[in-house]
Amino acid sequence: MSLRVFAARPLAGEPAILDPDESHYLRRVRRAPDGAELELIDDHGELWSARVRSGDARRSEVDLLAPRVVPAPPRELVLLLGLPEPAAVLELLPGLIEIGVATIVWVRCARSQSGPPGDNRLARVVRAAQRQCGRPGAPHFVGPVELAAAPEQRPDLPGFFAWEQRRGLSDDLAPLVGGARLLIGPEGGLTPAEAATLESAALRPLGLGPYTLRSGTAALVGLARLMFAPTAR
Repeated sequence: MSLRVFAARPLAGEPAILDPDESHYLRRVRRAPDGAELELIDDHGELWSARVRSGDARRSEVDLLAPRVVPAPPRELVLLLGLPEPAAVLELLPGLIEIGVATIVWVRCARSQSGPPGDNRLARVVRAAQRQCGRPGAPHFVGPVELAAAPEQRPDLPGFFAWEQRRGLSDDLAPLVGGARLLIGPEGGLTPAEAATLESAALRPLGLGPYTLRSGTAALVGLARLMFAPTAR
């Protein structure tokens, strides 16, 4: 695992100052000495190659050397997530960050069990996932919104929803332009009325294999299908 820390971007020529949490991680958890090479994610969502200048586990200074170019994902992906229980969301979130999901919209469905995780828990999981994979910018979070309003999110992108009735059936994806939206229901799935609402809003039902998937598995499988779908020319 590469060594990565977070800090506000300093003025030109000045070192970045790590807060106590980041300094503790750098010095005590990763045991990085002065002069160690690392990557820094700044508060503008950019990644830098950097070098430890000085400090200790309470406050450390890091010199920014050069910005690092991070390739964008193959296409923009928006996940409309039907709010499974918070523990399931937190388990799923690192995978969503690692595959580059741009926006996550919390959607209240008939079978949703609760609201989204609290902001502090969410921020901790997001930061840990960014630290692991090197993604400089966090996803954009929206909502919660009611299911009837979910199709209004990014209507410029083609939309799909995972639907139990398509289990085991073949769905050939037409070439996509730019990006796509995917709605995943909560544990227990969407109701027939909700599926009808989404179809009437021009979201296409999508099968995800022969078996019944948990919400988190369905999200990753569906997003992978859309990420690697053919590109329209």
